[in-house]
Amino acid sequence: PLIPLCSFPEPPLSVRGLSNMGMPKGFVSERPKSANGKDLAGRFSCEDIQWTGSGEDLLGTFTITARELFDAAESNLLWTDQDVQRGVKPESPDAPRLLSLADGYPNPKNYIFVEQNADEIADKLLHGRKLYLSPLIWNLRPGHFEAFRDDENERLTIYSGKLFLPDSHHRHQGILKAVKAFQDSPSDYPNFSLSKQFKVDIYFLTKADEGNFFYDKNQLTRQTAKSKAFDLTTDDALSLLAKEIARNSSSLKGNVNRVTDRLTTRNAQVVTLSTLREMSKAIVPQGEISEHEVESVAALVASFFDKLAEKRPVLGRISVEDRVVSRRESLADSAVAMHGYASLAREYMSELPRLGTKHAEELWDKKLERLSVGKIYSFNGWSGDLFDKTNPFWVAIGILKPSNRGGFSQVNNGATRAAMGRALRLICATSGFELKNLEQDIG
Repeated sequence: PLIPLCSFPEPPLSVRGLSNMGMPKGFVSERPKSANGKDLAGRFSCEDIQWTGSGEDLLGTFTITARELFDAAESNLLWTDQDVQRGVKPESPDAPRLLSLADGYPNPKNYIFVEQNADEIADKLLHGRKLYLSPLIWNLRPGHFEAFRDDENERLTIYSGKLFLPDSHHRHQGILKAVKAFQDSPSDYPNFSLSKQFKVDIYFLTKADEGNFFYDKNQLTRQTAKSKAFDLTTDDALSLLAKEIARNSSSLKGNVNRVTDRLTTRNAQVVTLSTLREMSKAIVPQGEISEHEVESVAALVASFFDKLAEKRPVLGRISVEDRVVSRRESLADSAVAMHGYASLAREYMSELPRLGTKHAEELWDKKLERLSVGKIYSFNGWSGDLFDKTNPFWVAIGILKPSNRGGFSQVNNGATRAAMGRALRLICATSGFELKNLEQDIG
């Protein structure tokens, strides 16, 4: 007599973990066979895979090595669909939407892709620095793949279809670039290994749900402010430098916003940590500094900033009421001015080896006096404090521009930061220099 299926200790091989009931379309109930009747190896196997959920909520998690990831990409198994990624640039409407990771970085002329981010990931991997890249995200679209789920051996074997990346594209590209660099010259990267492991989450989403996934991960989740991220990291030398400057400076201690990237009208702090980091980047040569140099450089920069704050007390700690007035009437504590001060600090740092600390400090004390409160400047019939927002000089060099609501608004971009830096360097360089001459030099 037939024995009821439920009496078996475990289900027969033909149905063990293979039932299509509740499974995304694409799973097969038996392994495909070769001509001699043996199981086909498939294009890729996810080993020791662990499953969560079922049906549309099915999620597999497994571990992969850098070598396995590279091989999967080189075999044209890994793809991005730019329709549900950051996408094709408007000026390139006819650019292909499906891109194989085997082709490397997307062309920045056609696609929105930040090469610097992927390069930084590759560099950190190659030099053995800690990174938090897991989990990587893969997706098999139901009805567009063929795969066998073997629960007995905790394996998912993929026979056909494309594995799309609804997220983690930059991370994948960074890993692949690191592998290629290592393969070209293994001896140059003793801290990297092809056996480095990463976790992968594999989903079974439609194309539409891939877009929803990308939106949920990148838009609904509130992005951490740069200032907060820089405050938390211990693996970014420029962030460490900015924090060390703030710690060493009596005028900046407790006066740096480490939480958000904006200073509200009721925030008495003078600068955000993200701005201070950008200033630090402008101070050191080529914007780079090794971790062992951070402490000594920070002490010098902090000392310089404190000297500047003696001339301009609004750069130190003041009340909320006084900060509100200063921001309304003056550029002295504005973000664009802070970048100008960074330009002065860079010049000061470059003169230290030539002049010696004592001579440099004496010289710069005189230079910074030209920026002090009470120093009167004139320009086109106007006279008053240099940083006063009524000074037409700032309009002349583009740092202030007419506002649609009347009055003037500040312009803080690369060009105006450079203009502020040039202006302050020239003002500090020569006593009695006239602003009308500065306008010509800067313009």
